[in-house]
Amino acid sequence: MSISLLVVGHANTGKTSLIRTLLRQQNFGEISNQAGTTRHVESVAIKVNNKTLLTLIDTPGFEDSIGLWEARQQAPFDQYPGNRWIAPFCQSHLAEDHFEQEAKILKQLNQCDIILYVIDIRQAPLGKYLDELTLLASASKPIVPILNFSASDSVHLASWRQVLAERHLHAVVRYDSVAFYFEDEKRLYQSLQSLMPDHYDDIETLLISREEAARSRKTFAIDNLANLLIQAASSRKVCDRYPPAPDDATAFEQQIRQLESQFIHSLLTLYEFREEDVMPAAFSVQSGQWQQDIFALDTLKAWGVSTGASAMTGAAIGAGVDVMTGGLSLGAATSLGAILGASWQTGRHYKDTLKSKFTKRHYLCADSATLSLLCLRGLALIAHLDQRGHASQRAFTLNKQDDNDTNKTIINAIKPLWKKARQHPEWATQSLPANHALKAAMTEQLLEIAKNH
Repeated sequence: MSISLLVVGHANTGKTSLIRTLLRQQNFGEISNQAGTTRHVESVAIKVNNKTLLTLIDTPGFEDSIGLWEARQQAPFDQYPGNRWIAPFCQSHLAEDHFEQEAKILKQLNQCDIILYVIDIRQAPLGKYLDELTLLASASKPIVPILNFSASDSVHLASWRQVLAERHLHAVVRYDSVAFYFEDEKRLYQSLQSLMPDHYDDIETLLISREEAARSRKTFAIDNLANLLIQAASSRKVCDRYPPAPDDATAFEQQIRQLESQFIHSLLTLYEFREEDVMPAAFSVQSGQWQQDIFALDTLKAWGVSTGASAMTGAAIGAGVDVMTGGLSLGAATSLGAILGASWQTGRHYKDTLKSKFTKRHYLCADSATLSLLCLRGLALIAHLDQRGHASQRAFTLNKQDDNDTNKTIINAIKPLWKKARQHPEWATQSLPANHALKAAMTEQLLEIAKNH
């Protein structure tokens, strides 16, 4: 038998949100800022290897707990000790009238193993909440208080802890259903283990499964970012003039945008989120690109990325591309240094890919500014999705500016690897295997960065 967890609390404290985040599903129940959104009881299972380990039961919120407590103390219900008042109350006209929603909760109390009492710690521990705790305690079932919306500091936290301690509820769990932290979920499962020792091994299996899944998601996300950087760095477009025609520059920019767009969608699928969760109107995917365009100077500046002296000028400034020549020997290319000017300074390491200006062929390649931006935005998106609860209703905008010194440290660690990728245009359309030397080195470096930053 699985452990039955009854999720209860006052209206609009985040009960359904808690279940969504525990399930890693956005489609469970209905969420709204209006009180009383959940109007019926709904259960769902958490399984490992097709075995149900936990059954979560969502309930309507308490709407008039003060009135319910007063009714409990009046005849005929005051004559029943302990939990014996619940059945006759649920059969009374009160349960069909004023306390219809509360009765739905009461009917589940005798059938559950543990009560998860969800608290919105942005609210003070008012009398109505205390009455709810007293009513629930009469069911003689273990109660685990869940402190929701705990990612931000609350002036009411100490008061809630005192109130709960006075009621001998010491196994309190902080669990924010919006800003997800796996360590909080781990403590929840550990609390269940202490309350249900006969199910200890099953819960441990669930906990190990969740930890492995989290590690796997992070590793796969970083692998996708490594693919993005390698493919973007090795991408080229042949042009027959310098500076390139606007159509050539536009086509190449779109090619890089499409790579990032594919990366975004792969992460959203991996973490089971929707496009609108991380891309609001000010930062949405339109025609395959993010509105905060990676080729806009303002975007580069917002992330503390410098285009450098060799970036293209004129209409293409901020386009994030280097105009490179290809095909000459290093000696012949050196003699063209004065002709090529600034672009030669960024292109010296291209050795076997330099081509004489006189052949009328040139390459467009992603420059360091563009690759830096792709790297930083990719890491930021992974960090966000890794800690985003599936109940979050606020769209994430990936346009904040991180610490510039930290960004420089990150880029300096990755840049030598994408410089090597630039010399292999055949990688632009490939997904290198995990054991490929460069791919493995970049993945390892990105994992270390994600761990430390």
